Amino acid sequence: MGYNHNSGYGQALLNMAVSQVPALGRLFVVLDADDTDEENYQRTQDVFRTDPAGQIRFFTNLESAYTAAESNNNDVILLDGNSSHILSTSGQLTVSKNRTHFIGLDGGDRLVQQGAKIQNATADTDASILKNTGVRNSFRNLKFIQVSTDAAALNVAEMGGEGNLYKNCSFTFGVVDNLDQTTAQEVTCGEDSGTFIDCQFGVDTLLTSAARRVMLIDQVTASQEFKSNVFKDCTWLISSSSASAQAISMAAAGDILFTNHFIRPSFIASLDSAGGVACTKAVSTANGTTKGVIYISYPMVHGFDDIGVNGTNNDNLYVFSHVPSAANITSAQPTTS
Repeated sequence: MGYNHNSGYGQALLNMAVSQVPALGRLFVVLDADDTDEENYQRTQDVFRTDPAGQIRFFTNLESAYTAAESNNNDVILLDGNSSHILSTSGQLTVSKNRTHFIGLDGGDRLVQQGAKIQNATADTDASILKNTGVRNSFRNLKFIQVSTDAAALNVAEMGGEGNLYKNCSFTFGVVDNLDQTTAQEVTCGEDSGTFIDCQFGVDTLLTSAARRVMLIDQVTASQEFKSNVFKDCTWLISSSSASAQAISMAAAGDILFTNHFIRPSFIASLDSAGGVACTKAVSTANGTTKGVIYISYPMVHGFDDIGVNGTNNDNLYVFSHVPSAANITSAQPTTS
């Protein structure tokens, strides 16, 4: 017997889902087509039926659900947190619509290993698996995994939108093939007024062998700088055999604008038996940077000798730890008496 979405358990399930969605648009649900043997697959399919306007609300792949979403309608796409959602139609989820919300259903609040995973195919030739250029979209409780072995797969995500939210998300490489390239990074970020909360960029389970960075500040949308962003309680993590690897670097002085604030960030270079070594500096800016500023408040730094290095690639990089300093770069390591 199917579940009735108007009464009993079906109504309770629908009300529970709606209560977790901070938007007034339509609600779409995505379950992996390989999970038909699970109890919640049939139950969810019964409850999330085609709506009165004929719009399908139950999907077995993320691309179809995104296609159904209407830009600026604050539609919500819920992703089951049991298994990976493989991008099959295209290797890249290109989000150009506005006010569309993606939420992983894994219980929420995970800082690592989110249950709702989005990944591509090993032969994918796209530069990333997520490219977001939309306005006021949101991503919650999601893990993005770049598993392509193609030489073009140099990013996990590219961010070039405006006013977007990323909360409890992680961005990782799943294969080591391109981690010997200085042009590879988990995230290329040219976001305008983005909010990043409790996100993790990078992992320590794969060894980087190049002087690359975890996040590159660069233009993703033409003529749009990385500007007015807030990162709160986020982590940048890497295991590298190259001491020149960094958490954050900048492509060019013109790629940043206004104030960008990093609140309680964790910059971690793993010291491990796989070959991870201490790295020289966590963050650098392009020499001659004057248009925008990076402010770092109360950082936690492990495995890097310094947050930045005085006199080299630190223009408009300011760090506040416990007391204000006349210098714009403070040591990342505690002093001992």
